[in-house]
Amino acid sequence: MNNKFKALRIISVVLKVIAWIVAVFTVIGFLAMLVGGAALTGFGARYGNIPSFGPIGAVGMAFYILIIGAIWFISLLAGADLILVILAIEENTRSLRSQAPTS
Repeated sequence: MNNKFKALRIISVVLKVIAWIVAVFTVIGFLAMLVGGAALTGFGARYGNIPSFGPIGAVGMAFYILIIGAIWFISLLAGADLILVILAIEENTRSLRSQAPTS
């Protein structure tokens, strides 16, 4: 019975892989913004008065990246698991139907 709905199982695996890729890039983006954003706070004043939020803004943006990335990670992982739950329900329903006595 495990060979039914192969496409949904593949989609579930792809979603899980994408979720973990998002998690890795979120951590990289968080660290890059935390370090690089705080280091480049004086960049705007020196080069054409580009508005800068300062070190507090860089830290705030880093945590924004972390929160949004975590939401995407959880959403993608939940979507992948939801597909697997629906497939498990279908398999259980099919096995119960085959075990039911005929009248």
